[in-house]
Amino acid sequence: MTRVQVEAAQHDADAPETTPAPAKGVTRVLLDLLDFYRRWLSPAIHSVKPGGCRYLPTCSEYASIAIANHGPLRGVALAGWRLLRCNPFVRGGLDPVPPAPASSHFHHKPLP
Repeated sequence: MTRVQVEAAQHDADAPETTPAPAKGVTRVLLDLLDFYRRWLSPAIHSVKPGGCRYLPTCSEYASIAIANHGPLRGVALAGWRLLRCNPFVRGGLDPVPPAPASSHFHHKPLP
């Protein structure tokens, strides 16, 4: 097991289980496009150009998580920033998606 895989396993064990809200509209379309890329295009690209991703999770997984947790606008911005950081001069490693900010809207009325 590589150092990156060990760090990812530790991160997965420490991370709290969260399930994002069901995706709607644009978010669903973006997630479907990313799923198509991961299922069909990425294996074809990696069969021609061997190698792997520098980061864990991969850029497409990162984009899916970011869009599901932060919504389409902020999720695409986070994924774009991640793609800009992915270059030959970067060491890579574990790079999790930042957590979504806590909502300031309460679903109940505060106590008097």
